[in-house]
Amino acid sequence: MKTVLDVVTYLQSKGYKCGKSVVYNHVNSGKLSKKDGEFKARDVDKYAALNLKLESGPSPSVQGDIEELQRVRIESDARKSQAQAIHWEMKTGIMAGQLIDKELFYGEMSARAAILKSDFENFVRSYATNMANVVDGDLTKVPDLIELMLEQVEVFFGKYAQEKVWTVPAHTEEGEKHEAAG
Repeated sequence: MKTVLDVVTYLQSKGYKCGKSVVYNHVNSGKLSKKDGEFKARDVDKYAALNLKLESGPSPSVQGDIEELQRVRIESDARKSQAQAIHWEMKTGIMAGQLIDKELFYGEMSARAAILKSDFENFVRSYATNMANVVDGDLTKVPDLIELMLEQVEVFFGKYAQEKVWTVPAHTEEGEKHEAAG
């Protein structure tokens, strides 16, 4: 836009209430200025938003923007509400003892397995002499017996450590129960 009249025409087409004397005064007071010999649309829009009023509601293009923003906000609020509902259902399930945290569960299982393995190994080492006495009393075979028993402990824990798929009942929005892999 090269002239103040161009600016006035542009602003009136966008629904702003302004006359050429108002815009001339604002140009003279420094509220709106040219850059590179013309008024830039971005600067004019910013000026209008800060200094002018719309005649009777927003223009059709502005109204379309407002409707789009409202639609996006409604969709966002719906997603937020749905996520919050899921979050609180899970918290309620945890507090009621119906659900447990998967990582906590696996951590607890690992800790118990470590204790159990330690107990087995200590048993093998502590009772190997007694077992050697039971099997011919040859104490030179105690290290071989310990090794054999520890190998079997590893076999037992190999089976114990295999990953298992746990099923947890999942609730759909209709309240029906479905099995979900956990």
